[in-house]
Amino acid sequence: MDIVDIMFHVPADLSIQDRTNIERDIEGCDGVVSVHFSKVGAHMLEVAYDPQVIDSETLRRHVSERGLEVSKVGL
Repeated sequence: MDIVDIMFHVPADLSIQDRTNIERDIEGCDGVVSVHFSKVGAHMLEVAYDPQVIDSETLRRHVSERGLEVSKVGL
């Protein structure tokens, strides 16, 4: 399995509960290996995934469906 890492920039003012819910939702996506918000910057969401199962744009859309401004930053 190939694993790709990507970082998404989300609003910095998300509550802890919102961040937890986003992590839980993304973890449930097929092909996602790990997901967590950066300890350095609470506005940076790090995701490791299998690109043969899911792509970064699908992950970005999944987060933006919550009405959030989401940008792919990369790693």
